[in-house]
Amino acid sequence: MIFGYAGQALLGIALVLAGFQAFGPARLDAPHRLAYGQALFLFSAFMLLTYAHVTDQFSLLSVVQHSHTAKPLLYKISGVWGNHEGSMLLMVLILVVYGAVVARQVKGIDAPYSLAIPLMGLMNFGFLLFVVMACDPFAIADPIPLEGQDLNPLLQDPSLAIHPPILYAGYAGFSVPFIFSVATLIHGKMPETFASLMRPWVLVAWTFLTLGVGLGSYWAYYELGWGGWWFWDPVENAALMPFLTATALVHAVCTLAVTKSLRLWTLFLSILTFALCLFGTFLVRSGLLTSVHNFAVDPERGAFILILSSFLMLPALGLFLWRLKEMRSPIPTTPASRQGLILMMTLILVTGTATIALGTLYPLILETFGLKITVGAPYFNATFVPMMLPLLVLLGLGLWYSWAGQGLSPSSSKWLLPIVCLTFLSVLVAYYGFGVCHVLGLAAFMGAVWSILATVAYAIKKKKILSGTIFAHLGMGVAILGMVGSSLGEKELITVVKVGDKVAVGPVSLTLLNVIDKDGPNYKAQRAILKINPDGPLLTPEKRLYWTQGVIHGESAIRSVGFGRLHHIYVTLGEAYEGKKWSIHAYYKPFINLLWIGILLMVFGGILASRKRFRTLKRVFPMMMILLQPTICIDAHEQLANPDLEERARALSQVILCPTCQGQLVDGSPVEAAIQVRRDIRDALKQGQSDDQIMKSLSAQYGPQVIITPRKDWSTSVLWFGPWAIFLLIFGLFLHKNRQKTQKGD
Repeated sequence: MIFGYAGQALLGIALVLAGFQAFGPARLDAPHRLAYGQALFLFSAFMLLTYAHVTDQFSLLSVVQHSHTAKPLLYKISGVWGNHEGSMLLMVLILVVYGAVVARQVKGIDAPYSLAIPLMGLMNFGFLLFVVMACDPFAIADPIPLEGQDLNPLLQDPSLAIHPPILYAGYAGFSVPFIFSVATLIHGKMPETFASLMRPWVLVAWTFLTLGVGLGSYWAYYELGWGGWWFWDPVENAALMPFLTATALVHAVCTLAVTKSLRLWTLFLSILTFALCLFGTFLVRSGLLTSVHNFAVDPERGAFILILSSFLMLPALGLFLWRLKEMRSPIPTTPASRQGLILMMTLILVTGTATIALGTLYPLILETFGLKITVGAPYFNATFVPMMLPLLVLLGLGLWYSWAGQGLSPSSSKWLLPIVCLTFLSVLVAYYGFGVCHVLGLAAFMGAVWSILATVAYAIKKKKILSGTIFAHLGMGVAILGMVGSSLGEKELITVVKVGDKVAVGPVSLTLLNVIDKDGPNYKAQRAILKINPDGPLLTPEKRLYWTQGVIHGESAIRSVGFGRLHHIYVTLGEAYEGKKWSIHAYYKPFINLLWIGILLMVFGGILASRKRFRTLKRVFPMMMILLQPTICIDAHEQLANPDLEERARALSQVILCPTCQGQLVDGSPVEAAIQVRRDIRDALKQGQSDDQIMKSLSAQYGPQVIITPRKDWSTSVLWFGPWAIFLLIFGLFLHKNRQKTQKGD
């Protein structure tokens, strides 16, 4: 029990120091030392908790609930933040460390930066109070058990060991631009150094957030076993929204640094981005929305986070409105300038954020009126995705315009004309050569090719190869290519095989060599050994029984193949059948590695840009659920003999939610209720029912919320048409302002 008391004492001291930093006398001799002290005591508390997990101290409740003596060391360490209490401690630790660095950075500098120290103390005090009162990681177990309950198998994965700390570093990082913005609003005057001081923090936080979102997507891709990298899950949306506004903030603060315009817009985006980070924290922990990513389902904790967020955000927004006049600056509405195009890009990003927010929250709004719907991929594919296409055009074009607003130079036009021709040529090749007929896919492909070619050409012309902007823009284009290629060219196979059988998925053959038993530290597994092509590498998917929890979990096997090893063969192992046969689920995913390469390029771009900014400033800065069951879902024996009917059955299964799981499609759910729905769909198809009849029948049986495509009637008119109305309104205002400016110039 000594661990519990010692940990609580360390948290208590950190809380007191934060209180002094926030509410102490204004003329403290060295207020920055209070920030250092918080970081020291909170780091000690975190290390103590880590030691307790590593050495199986079951006197702590969090260790009992999320650890086991047989668990591998890596997952004992990652188990510290693999739960609500430990993850909050980690997030607050990162927040406090950022606060200590800020305190050192602004030490001895006058207002408004000096205000950052008490404001940081106030924020730290609120979060520490939340940890101490609502999610104590040092709560003592009574009675003390001899063994723990182990960590969720889904979290026993190397990606999940690093994904949360990286994501929290991004979330917490945006607290600094928020604090600087609030301090400036309180002061009432923006200093000349505002953009240069804030830009490194924005770039670092954006880099961490991009990497964190990418790691989360990659984890879902290979760990959940359904082969997808984005599901438009509410919690995924909660991470995507701050990424979009943060990207807008990166561009706005750069524009502010160069042109002294967009002051209000930069302040607003700073507040909005951190508000969305807090909103994501609230969604993951409140249980308000169902998701496989939920950390906790506790309305009381959710209410605490909501109150804390409101306490921080409402005064900030009030200050913003109060200072509208003082902070006003020129609005670059001229499209023939880099700053004008950047403003358009940020408007698109913010409109996309509003679209995602509407799609995420609209089911909750309707539920208050007794109506139930689910908003899934079909809605976002019809609204958000086409809305983002102009962004790709601006991504490549914006670099070629100067800050002076003189339009394209003749030399730039000479470069861009061949790029435009090459872009159209590539689309013709995709259409006629590879038979790609998907209109949205072709448009996204064209935008990606354009942005890549325009960025590379600009880098060559300007001889700016090692530039953060170049890598970030290039990464976005490459990632879009990966998304398009893997989505349009994917091949799938679900079949039963025995040892020696050879099957084909896409251009690749798979031969089952053997299925063996394997004992892990805390699980027993069946491991299939498959060979890719006659002379290719091996694939070893596993089906594991975690005897510590009695949970069956599948581990997919992935190999890169083909041109440049850009494609994936992805296999999961399913049920065993009589006669030593096994069901396997295999995907061929062309160009999927471009998605992960693109994300890494963006991260590298962020690192390059951050490094440059910090070097310029010469500052010291430390670069610093869910019980989803087995992975395989639809099994081979469920399939219909008629391929057309089977294709319709799969299509229907991919737009219907499991009636009992948390936010999972019936196509990817192994529970009995989902299996029954899949049977019902196939039975109905065999009886000759239409897709519409089947959907209506399932909707009547389980409720309309099981269908992820929201219906189109009066109750969802805001959902379907609202984003486009916002989009048109914003760009109508942009064009109107530009016209007014032109007339005044005349």
